[in-house]
Amino acid sequence: MLFKLTPVAAAVLVMFTGHAMAANSLSTQLQNGVGNTADVQQFTSSQASVQQVQIGDGNDTAAFQQDTNSQIDQEQNGNQNGAYGEQLVETGSKITQRQTEQRNNTHASQSLGSGNQINTQQSGTGNFVFAYQDSQLGSTITTTQAGNNNEVMAEQLFGGTGNTSQITQRGDANQGYSEQVEHVGGQIQLNQDGEGHYAYTDQRLGLGGSISVEQFGQFNTAQMFQDSQTDSHSTITQTGNFNEGVVDQVQGANNMGAIIQWGDRNAASVAQYFVTNSSTNVYQNGQDNLHFSSQAGSGHSMTAVATGDGNKVFASEFEGVKLGGQFGNGQTAFLNQNGQQNTINLNQKGNGNLSNLKQDGARNDTTVTQSDNFNELYFEQNGSDNILIADQRGDNNFATGNSFGTGNTTDLTQSGSENRSYTYQDGDANIAVVKQADSYNVAYVSQTGSTNNANVNQSATNQAASITQVGSANQASVHQQ
Repeated sequence: MLFKLTPVAAAVLVMFTGHAMAANSLSTQLQNGVGNTADVQQFTSSQASVQQVQIGDGNDTAAFQQDTNSQIDQEQNGNQNGAYGEQLVETGSKITQRQTEQRNNTHASQSLGSGNQINTQQSGTGNFVFAYQDSQLGSTITTTQAGNNNEVMAEQLFGGTGNTSQITQRGDANQGYSEQVEHVGGQIQLNQDGEGHYAYTDQRLGLGGSISVEQFGQFNTAQMFQDSQTDSHSTITQTGNFNEGVVDQVQGANNMGAIIQWGDRNAASVAQYFVTNSSTNVYQNGQDNLHFSSQAGSGHSMTAVATGDGNKVFASEFEGVKLGGQFGNGQTAFLNQNGQQNTINLNQKGNGNLSNLKQDGARNDTTVTQSDNFNELYFEQNGSDNILIADQRGDNNFATGNSFGTGNTTDLTQSGSENRSYTYQDGDANIAVVKQADSYNVAYVSQTGSTNNANVNQSATNQAASITQVGSANQASVHQQ
């Protein structure tokens, strides 16, 4: 016997119960008191329904339904209560669980059915929800918690279709979690509001992924994993305090990552491997921003913007400090940083490379390496300790420039094919060095004030060079072969 019904003194129990082969089976249980238990089983009945209401502390309620189109409705009001609902091989069924007060737990499980829903609501302190669906058609899980020490776990596994999972939590030590494995039609959405948020979601071996997490104030962290997905997406939005991020997509198509974080200790990490048509968008707004990244596969694209404080990017192939990312086929990147300790280090490899970089104020630095094929680079740095070193290798190289004020340096190396480069700097300790190698080389450098120095070195085929420097300790050198 799966459950044992324990009669308890001071319980009010009203039951209309059907068992095997019953039709329109209805069971209603009402209990008021402490330490009560209510259990119901229903088998092979159409329109089966269980309603269980308990008021008081330390109560347990359990309902099991099999081969039905059924509903379980469980409501508990009190402390340290537990509710368990399970439906097996059911159609059009629903489990609804509601709990108020403190240290309550719910567990809802649906297997081998279609058109099912799980809906749980908790308000109070120290509550926990677990919801599970497997081998489902048209399944949905919705959970809502308001209060302290919240935690929710939702799982949808093994060949379900039309899956949706939605978790909402409001105050205090929220967690999250949600998993979909071998699913069709995915979608997970978590929304947490205040205090110790953490959310983890996972989609694997499925179709129609999409994940979205929003967390607002305080200890935010969020991680998402999508593996072997078709049409995967992911978004993290976090708004204040100890934000992190991390989106990880492996072996899928049409992936998109996106992390948007606004204030405080931002970090982010996006990795996309063995994927087709992947894109990464990261925007971070204020304070200790940092972003790694990495893409491998084909059709990648990246956008990263960070506006204020400790900005950095790097671009990964296994995280920080100064490795690099993107790799074969169709790379693009636009990176834009605004104020304070800017750094970008990017590394692109074969085929449609392009980088479009811009840094504004403070400790700017950029290092870019592009490799073979359609390389282009446009750069701008604005004020303070600017340096750019760029390296382009073979094929349709092109680069432009700019650099404005304070410790400017630009060092650019291009190598075989249709090289061109134009570099301009405006004020302070300018140096520009351009080297080009074989093919249609052109280079033009213009620097306007302070301790200028320029040097162009070209090596065979249609060379040309031009240097213009205006005020202070100018020097110039052109070397052609």
